[in-house]
Amino acid sequence: MIFDKLANINLYKGLYPNLDIAIDYITSNDLNALPVGKHEIVGKDVYVSVQELQGKDVATTPFEIHKKYLDIHVDLSGYEIIETGDMGHAKETGFDENRDFGIVECENKVTSYLCAEDFYICMLDEPHKPACAAKEDDKAIRKCVFKVLV
Repeated sequence: MIFDKLANINLYKGLYPNLDIAIDYITSNDLNALPVGKHEIVGKDVYVSVQELQGKDVATTPFEIHKKYLDIHVDLSGYEIIETGDMGHAKETGFDENRDFGIVECENKVTSYLCAEDFYICMLDEPHKPACAAKEDDKAIRKCVFKVLV
């Protein structure tokens, strides 16, 4: 997990070629101008989904994992919690290869609070709970989730 301010995102270039492509896209485009939906950047290798949603209940939301794509979460408006689970003690309860999506159980976790100008990178096989409501009275979140093939 990498959690930082968008102003620092270029510090994380060099880890993976497709991650560099996503970072270049983030730094050279107005993400707020993107309409809701999926936008291909480099075919299925790098793409972004712009989402408008209501934050979920952190207590009942399961941890998810991905084995092919890492995620970059960029909040545009609203405020969310993303929990990151302990990979060493995660118990996988199901995985769909076609969707690159699995559910895991984790007891140990770290909580991050994201708002506009923050980003969160979730690595492969790293349990995470995105889009959880941080504010009970305002659950509206607009965000970009970049999918990066590693």
